[in-house]
Amino acid sequence: MKIKIFTWLIILLVFMGLMWVASLLTGPEGAKLQGLTWLLWTAIAGVIIYVIYFATQQNKAWDVGTRQVVYMAIGAALYGIFSWLFNGTVFVVPSVSLVSIRPAIALPVFFGFVFGPVVGFFTGAVGNILGDFLTGWGVYPVWDIGNGLIGLIAGLVVLFPDKRKSMSWLAIIVALLTIVAILLIALKPEVPNPFSGEPTNYSGFMYVVLIGGVLALLAFFLMKFLGEDTAAICLWGALGILIGIGFAAIADIWVNGYTFFVAMVGEFVPAAGPNLINAGILAPILLAAYKAVQSRTGR
Repeated sequence: MKIKIFTWLIILLVFMGLMWVASLLTGPEGAKLQGLTWLLWTAIAGVIIYVIYFATQQNKAWDVGTRQVVYMAIGAALYGIFSWLFNGTVFVVPSVSLVSIRPAIALPVFFGFVFGPVVGFFTGAVGNILGDFLTGWGVYPVWDIGNGLIGLIAGLVVLFPDKRKSMSWLAIIVALLTIVAILLIALKPEVPNPFSGEPTNYSGFMYVVLIGGVLALLAFFLMKFLGEDTAAICLWGALGILIGIGFAAIADIWVNGYTFFVAMVGEFVPAAGPNLINAGILAPILLAAYKAVQSRTGR
């Protein structure tokens, strides 16, 4: 048990150290670490992670060996590079209406689901640091943590031997969170843009979130045809995105001084909606490809 606790401490320290290095090396146009609020939210995230860990510490999901370290490095590198490639600086990826195509989000979901919560967290958190650094945007600690939570939560599936049983209540949670996101837009569709401050109408994202939530729920209801693992990765990935992006947006109320609706309607909904759709389509494809490789190699 002490080894596992020490492992998580090392991972969190590495995460904070990489944020500091990225901040130090970021150019003048990029965001740098400022103040101490980001430390508070890093601590809050750490407490959340340790609460989940202590509640399930006997599970092998928290074991970290050489293989997990290798997967962590591969996952973070892939997520960082693909985030950089598809953010418009290298490849200008087309979008459909208000939905921006962000294929990289499927990576922390996939790595967490297949290799466990520790690998998922490291893939999302460190990969996001790398992606933002390569792009020149700088460091956004709460969003790095939010991306880490996406991978961690997707990896919690391994805590439930009976995936089918766990997905019944999971589908209800995803449905409720989707409804909450839609209601937020319905209550206040126009808020100042978090970046420009200009009044912006986000009502179109209501349909984006709806589509993303429906994709995850459809996978659950079509489990008989799609397979248990496909339904599971869609639902756990959706939950990870809703909670991870929600964490980052709520933290920005204190970090950036946003109002509740600016953070939730101007940040959470536009980020969560497209991510739900992209992960809902691409994460199952990655999982199917991984299984095909496993089948051919006999592993």
